[in-house]
This record gives sequence, C-alpha cells and structure tokens, in this order.
Amino acid sequence: MRMGGPAVQGNMILDSLIRRLRQGSAESKVRDAVEAGVGVYHMCWELGGEPATAVRPDELDSIILEWCRATMTQMRRPYGLDYVTMALSLVGGESEETVRHSFGVLRPSDFYADGPVPATLTQLMEQWRAAGYFKSSRWLSTVMFSWGDLTRELLLAG
Repeated sequence: MRMGGPAVQGNMILDSLIRRLRQGSAESKVRDAVEAGVGVYHMCWELGGEPATAVRPDELDSIILEWCRATMTQMRRPYGLDYVTMALSLVGGESEETVRHSFGVLRPSDFYADGPVPATLTQLMEQWRAAGYFKSSRWLSTVMFSWGDLTRELLLAG
C-alpha cells in the first residue's frame, strides 16, 4: 500500500516547484538590483593631465583610502552586515583596462591602520609604478560593492 496517495504526492511536487520558483525569484531580484547599481560605488581619478586637477601616483594610496572610508559611511548595514568588495583598475586613453586588482571581500576595519588594505594598497601602487603601468594609463578607477546595501534592498523587496 502507498502512503499518502496522489494528493500528498501532488503537494510534495507542488512544494518543490514553489521552492524552485522562489529561488529563481531571489536570483532575479539580486540580478535586477545589481544591474540597477544597488550597492555599487565608483570613483575615477585622472592621472597626469592638468597639474591642478590630476593626481600624482605617489598620492593615490592615501586618496583611495580616504575615499573608501568616506564612502563606507554612506553604506547600509542591516543586521550588522558590513562587508564590501573592492577592485581597482588603471585605464588607458582608449578606455582600455591596463591592469586591475581585486581585494575580494573586506570589512570596514580592514581599511584602517591594523587592517590589510593600507599596506596592500601601498605595495600595489609601488608595483604598478615599477612596472610602468602609470605611464600608459590616464585614469585610476575604484569600485566598491556594499553587500549590506544589496541585502537591505532585497529585504525591502520581500
């Protein structure tokens, strides 16, 4: 004898289908939010060019850190979720990426004296200078992504 009969089996299939639809819905909500720019913070600095507006490569690490710290104060932190992802790239005159570096997932404390970001950023700028990347680049682009902003958006969306 079969336990549950067709009605119970039908509910199990229906429950499985509903779970799949909800998963797809969550994935599409995340995709839609990211495509709309939720949680994305971007800044570009001109390299070389006019002395009054251009940034010198030896100033970049402190300027980037300052911008990151100020930007993080604008980010949402639902349930204490304060993770960010950061990436840098140098962009040439033809809008081609010369070189890039991703810092992966970080926390705000990583951007201060005891954290890894200041030292890594200084090392990275030195490596890029030594490799000559700044000579062929016109812009330095920094992107930060706030996981808290995305989470808040998804919580509000239901």
